[in-house]
Amino acid sequence: MTVHIAHAPADAAAAEALQTYLERRGQFVDRETGERGFRPLMGADAVVLLWSKDTTFTPHRLQMEKRALDAWADGRLVLVKLDHHFAPVGMRDLPFVDASFEAQRDLVAWPEIVKRVQAATRPPPPMSGEAPDAMRAPAPGAPQPPPQMARKGGGGRAFFWIVAVLAILAGAGAVAVMASVWLVNRIGATPGTLEDLRAGVDAFAVQYGLPDGVGFYAAAGLVAMALCFIAYALFRRPRRAVAAKPRKRDAAPRERAAEEEGAVGGAAPASVFVSYARADSAIVIPVCEAVKAQGPSLWLDKDGIGAGENWAGEIVRAIKAVRGVAVMCSKAAFESDHVKREIYLADRYKKHLLPVFIEEATPPEDFEYFFAGVQHLKLHETPEAERGPAMAKALAAV
Repeated sequence: MTVHIAHAPADAAAAEALQTYLERRGQFVDRETGERGFRPLMGADAVVLLWSKDTTFTPHRLQMEKRALDAWADGRLVLVKLDHHFAPVGMRDLPFVDASFEAQRDLVAWPEIVKRVQAATRPPPPMSGEAPDAMRAPAPGAPQPPPQMARKGGGGRAFFWIVAVLAILAGAGAVAVMASVWLVNRIGATPGTLEDLRAGVDAFAVQYGLPDGVGFYAAAGLVAMALCFIAYALFRRPRRAVAAKPRKRDAAPRERAAEEEGAVGGAAPASVFVSYARADSAIVIPVCEAVKAQGPSLWLDKDGIGAGENWAGEIVRAIKAVRGVAVMCSKAAFESDHVKREIYLADRYKKHLLPVFIEEATPPEDFEYFFAGVQHLKLHETPEAERGPAMAKALAAV
């Protein structure tokens, strides 16, 4: 596991101090400024982004933001503020570690960063009610695994073999006793008879507290029982393996897999994800309802989701399932942290982007990065009655 500290060149002293602190606690650390690009993140790596006024003006700011959002999408990002300069759009509502007071970094900020790095690199616990991997439904088109095989009566096999081992040991002891008595009689003055053997075994059994006259029959019974268990183990026919029956709770993982693919209640998955600012709901929602009337299915978050882990999980699954993302562009959208992250996720998962301008607005530099070479739709220049069909036609090409 590697902790990548991303920072502006001017913040090299703070990055070096944090590196020393982390390495003393057993972490492998790599510092990066973007001048030579960024190393690919491995599965257990974490990114610590040091943000300051110098980061805002570094020539590699956009690449550093992309690096940070890439780690955020995987739950591997730790944000740190070295001063009180404003955070960039897309990260303003995410939690930061306050390291603006330099004198307390060793006592407060750096230990907090260690805790967050450990939490970010720890495997996430399964969600409540989530089935293990073996119970999850395979992805559509994936090769079907062979049915699990189970044997009937598995619960009693352990008890059976415990009894069998004990019986075999007891039978072996009985054989040893009878063989010893027979051998003593055999080397005597006259060959021993069956009566002599029975008497000798009974006398041996009486020494250990058994009633007189039952020792020979007890030994013979133990030998017979041991022979039966041995014969059963050697000559029994193997039981036929049967396919394990799916349990009723297996239906929950299948339903969850359908939801992750964008389908709810057996309906077809949404084809387009709509990214918009909540301040534009009065304009966006009527247009989307008109688009749905034309046929295209849309994924639209009407209630809003927080910026934490739940937001990441829901939005990532939704964007993965669609074929394109429609960005409802406005001044509010260009200031929205949610919209910025959704555009980034669309780019990360290679989804088609359709910028739909619902008002006159100039995209900032970081949005232009994603909109370069993409066809725009100026919906605000279209009569209101024609906006639904116009957007539906544009989405058909996505």
